[in-house]
Amino acid sequence: MPGATVRRVRSPEIDAPALRPTRRKRSKLARGVPASPLPPPSMASRRRAAQTTSTSAPTTVSVVVSSMYPPNGRLLPSGLPVKQFLPETGPPPSLASRRAAGNRLSMRRLARCLLVFGLLLPPPARAIDEIATEEYVAELMATPPKKTESTEVAARQWAVLPEVGFGPDTGPLVGVKFAHRDVAGSGVTLDVEGTQAIERQQSLALTVGTPHLEHDRFCALLEGRFRLDPEREFFGLGNNNVGPDAVSTHEFQRTQAFLTLGWRARAHLTFDVSGGVRYVSIRKGIRDDDRPFTTDAFRGLPGIHGGYVNPIGLAMVATTRDDVIRPTRGWRAIFKLTHTNRALGSDFQFTRLSGDVSRLFPLFGGAHVVGLRADGGFIFGPQRDIPFWELEELGGDDTLRGFFPHRFVGTSQVLLNGEYRFKLTEFNFLDWWRVRLDGVAFGEAGRVFITNGELRQEFRLNDNIISRIASSFRYSYGGGLRIGLSEALVARIDVGFSDEERGLVYLDFGQTF
Repeated sequence: MPGATVRRVRSPEIDAPALRPTRRKRSKLARGVPASPLPPPSMASRRRAAQTTSTSAPTTVSVVVSSMYPPNGRLLPSGLPVKQFLPETGPPPSLASRRAAGNRLSMRRLARCLLVFGLLLPPPARAIDEIATEEYVAELMATPPKKTESTEVAARQWAVLPEVGFGPDTGPLVGVKFAHRDVAGSGVTLDVEGTQAIERQQSLALTVGTPHLEHDRFCALLEGRFRLDPEREFFGLGNNNVGPDAVSTHEFQRTQAFLTLGWRARAHLTFDVSGGVRYVSIRKGIRDDDRPFTTDAFRGLPGIHGGYVNPIGLAMVATTRDDVIRPTRGWRAIFKLTHTNRALGSDFQFTRLSGDVSRLFPLFGGAHVVGLRADGGFIFGPQRDIPFWELEELGGDDTLRGFFPHRFVGTSQVLLNGEYRFKLTEFNFLDWWRVRLDGVAFGEAGRVFITNGELRQEFRLNDNIISRIASSFRYSYGGGLRIGLSEALVARIDVGFSDEERGLVYLDFGQTF
């Protein structure tokens, strides 16, 4: 592996946000509640400061207590102004020839070998978590088994790799990953990774896979993941204007284990079935400022204390892309249906439909690429049976990059992305890697909906459909760099802007889509 408001006039103080200060301001929403003096610089304050010091994560209010969704379709915090809260052979050389190559060649092979390992490493958790596994399965099955040279370096089937990253919610992030491509000669792959962010987020992941079964027609993937965010920010429900300051914070802890079985029915068509267990714990967490805890302010919110969600899923992936790491042309379409209910041991019951379609258009022989994507997510079920941490989200490095992660939350979402990727330069680095630098300019538009009824209302056909949609969508834009190392790895640095945020920086790996 990542609700709507009715069109209204935005208040001036929200409409023109200033450059983020080095110390968090008192929340705009707390006008009806006495606020304490500014706290000393805290981890949360430094988080906000870090994201805006640059013009710069490897692999998710007391409501009306009786209801999550009041009759007017808005989530209304008590004591807060209503108008501001609208809820991834040749023959072997002889031993003599290998020795004659010398240490320089060995180092070059070692570096390239590490990059090859990186090609099949599982992706980090993405903002669009529901299709992250499908993206990985499709890329895995699209990648033929590697033919390695029988050299001392290239024959090594394991590696220990460092990880680095950066995000507006995590700050700098470091980690380590152990990868084994052929455990005990069985063809089984093993990946173990752990990361730690300066903002105290932690993650652990274990992935065991059999990627090339029955002449590459089948694969099996077993994943276990743990995620801890001691101060996740909650902005309320819907396409609201409460940002850039969050309404409340809470500790978010997720533990999950999933099994996925993939079948390549055609050269460009893959199906998979999946099932697993996910447990989420929501607690008060760490108080770094005067904002309330989500568990206190949103006591009527479904899933406010966590619980089990054990989904089963069916997915289809169709792709005609020309490359896994740096594609320049072709389609990719992912559709996934998941369902969870109490018969599966869940505490909740709902059905989710996710779709992601993208197309890449090469220009000037592939030196320039135009990419377009449409993504949507829709959840169906009793409204009080959908935990808020399972709702669709927008904001972050794979959706609206100009908004803070988890900024918009609802039962459905629609997202449009556009990217223009262009080659800047290409050179050799220490005779180890062929480095290519690409520039990227992007624009994005999207919104969430509190109820699916709002979604139908928004897209009803009439004379003012275009103006209605244009006025209610949220927009972000920005640019960045893609750093390609040989043919195995692409790092990306993006800076996103919006009417709420100025210069949110992301360092991650792989293309956005």
